[in-house]
Amino acid sequence: METVKKVTSPSVGEIFASMEYGPAPESDKIAQNWLDDHNRQFGLFINNEWVHPEGRKIYETKSPATGAVLSGTTQGNSEDVDKAVGAAREAHNTWSKLSGHERAKHLYSIARHVQKH
Repeated sequence: METVKKVTSPSVGEIFASMEYGPAPESDKIAQNWLDDHNRQFGLFINNEWVHPEGRKIYETKSPATGAVLSGTTQGNSEDVDKAVGAAREAHNTWSKLSGHERAKHLYSIARHVQKH
């Protein structure tokens, strides 16, 4: 009688020990389309909008998997940080007045959108 060896995937413990990654079955098409929709150039997201302050350095953001350039990203400075912190404080005034249930609905919606995409 012929012996058949069962091929199994590595265990979770074996994966953690080796820290090797297998191929991801997910497509990056949605992410690539999103990058294209933004012309692969990102400013700073302040007060719920993308801003592109003049005179800021732009650096390349690369894919850790391939090293390919994904986009250009603006390097903010202390003035930009001050604007972002001010906007966050203002948003917190509204957010903190919502009930826990209302905040949970917003967070749940964000989680659903992240999971969807």
